[in-house]
Amino acid sequence: MMDVKWIRTDKLYRQMLNTPDLEQRRQIYREQLITPWQRMMSMFGQGDNDDFAGARAWAWTLPEDLEQEPEVLRKLEAANAWQQGEAALRKAVSRFAGRELPFAEVEGWLIVANPERADPVMRGQTGAVDWYEPRFVVQYDTVTEENLPRLQGTIVHEFHHLVRLRLFPWDMMKTSVADYIIHEGLAESFAASLYGEQSVGFFITEFDEAELETARQLIGAGLDKTGFNTLRAYIFGDYWTEKGGAEGIGMPLYGGYTVGYRTVQAFLERTGATVEEATFLPAGEIVEGSGYF
Repeated sequence: MMDVKWIRTDKLYRQMLNTPDLEQRRQIYREQLITPWQRMMSMFGQGDNDDFAGARAWAWTLPEDLEQEPEVLRKLEAANAWQQGEAALRKAVSRFAGRELPFAEVEGWLIVANPERADPVMRGQTGAVDWYEPRFVVQYDTVTEENLPRLQGTIVHEFHHLVRLRLFPWDMMKTSVADYIIHEGLAESFAASLYGEQSVGFFITEFDEAELETARQLIGAGLDKTGFNTLRAYIFGDYWTEKGGAEGIGMPLYGGYTVGYRTVQAFLERTGATVEEATFLPAGEIVEGSGYF
């Protein structure tokens, strides 16, 4: 039975809000929020003399932001987000009952972020996994009627990533566009199977159908391409590619997610497989069996 650790970050925020001294808040923050993510954050601009550089790069609410209650914290608490998050994680784990998973413990985090540092294109919410430990984070910088219902879907999406990444470890010299679209398509399909399609990302439910064929053709022609910057261009689209200083390829925003989801859905429909069964299959087999390209 997998050990589920759901970190009650809401209690940490309340502890810091009740700590008037800034240096004491910083110490709590370092020990409780930064230390577990230190290795991962070191990849995102952690400075030699700034313990908070990684948290700042991720747009997390910082100790100095906790002089007063952040609106996002209040709204998440009012929605019982921490309770819903833990329930979602446990439900996701239960879907793999009876299957041997590549880790025995999983850790889930819900983080309050700062809208002044977050990119508005993410619409107030995002998630990420720790590449080193079976740990993930879902964060909100703004709570809206649109993104709050996607909380549970985002949590199970990130959990699925942890499973898939350990079944099919990535190698940035070999991991292909096909691998990445299936990685995202399976995670979104897993969320949809648990909480309905309304729980998946806006980049799927609101994707411009007029741009879908463009994304499908670009990805279909680039399925075998590799390289970190290349993968990002195909998955995240020109907005993020150009923001990172590279040249776009004509990919609509988050086109790889949408095409990945459509590919996995086509595979599940054609084969009758469940998303849990598909999780254990190589990306190439899913792409070929989908008939989508």
